[in-house]
Amino acid sequence: MNCTAKIEQTYEYKKRMRYIPATDSFVEKNSGSLAAERGFVYPSGWIKESGTPPCEHLDVIVMTEQKCALGDELEIRVIGVFCRRDGDFKLVSVPVSRPEQDIGELPVPERVALERLYPAVFTGEGWFGREKAEKVISDFFSRRKRKFIFTVQHTESEHHTNGCIGAGYDWELTQRGREQAYEVGKWLRWEDCDRAYHMYVSTMARARQTAEEIARALNLPQTFDERLREVDAGEGNGKPRKWYIEHEAPHPGHFDIDYKPFPGAESDRELWERVHSLYQELLASDEERILIVAHGTSLSFLHSMLLGYSVTDREHFRFTGKGGSISKFVIEPEGRVVCEYINHRIF
Repeated sequence: MNCTAKIEQTYEYKKRMRYIPATDSFVEKNSGSLAAERGFVYPSGWIKESGTPPCEHLDVIVMTEQKCALGDELEIRVIGVFCRRDGDFKLVSVPVSRPEQDIGELPVPERVALERLYPAVFTGEGWFGREKAEKVISDFFSRRKRKFIFTVQHTESEHHTNGCIGAGYDWELTQRGREQAYEVGKWLRWEDCDRAYHMYVSTMARARQTAEEIARALNLPQTFDERLREVDAGEGNGKPRKWYIEHEAPHPGHFDIDYKPFPGAESDRELWERVHSLYQELLASDEERILIVAHGTSLSFLHSMLLGYSVTDREHFRFTGKGGSISKFVIEPEGRVVCEYINHRIF
């Protein structure tokens, strides 16, 4: 079975490494690396198609002498597995360029190294070949179900009509905005969003009021979450656009994820980390039907996450929507994300 391994641990690091998804980076843990302690020189990581730590995923060892850096992605073939009694199985793979099809075909020194890394100590533990490994992978994905995620950008707000900045200022919807939100709710019934969906809503007034009107059409439970709030522009929140442009800090002339227009504002990095913590929770949850009501910038970041991008990718593209924009994502059991539409408007 061919798939992609993302490297998380190499022999050069004597401490265990922890992946930080929000920044696509790694930091050392306090505990020592098992590979370093047992003289195991081959890299390890996780099957990228199975998920991303700290969410559920499949661990994999890559039998290669190629020098790997943390975060490298390798096309691999899974050929075996070490089954542990605690269920934390370790798949074994080789790069697709190698000929081995089963763990028993590995050279003797490599098999000895594997057994040194994980000796079968307890009943039921042990090394198994490709057939067992493929069953482990199949069982992993069979436990998953399709997840449907809809997002809605709040409808017309006061700042859309008065020439002021929205951002972290708590503007309310206009009467037209309330009517638009109710129409969005009625339209979402055609997507069966009145059936077992749970609505996650920004705590800001314009998002809450949009959700109120949607709920009137769909009768859905709501959870309010601070992490969905719009980006905080600090001193620029709610100011007239002309004032904002005249007073914001000069742009550096290149993409900078730590740029802030005002001292009290939120940077791209900070907003990404805030939204990403909720994104991880939603992906790891058992909920299969999710409706999110939030804001243009916070949803732009969330859409990037759903499609597998990192915060630094925003140097090259942005997702932008207008009030009332609706997006639909389907996450397949194997982790593949399908975007059926993004920032669709019905009015």
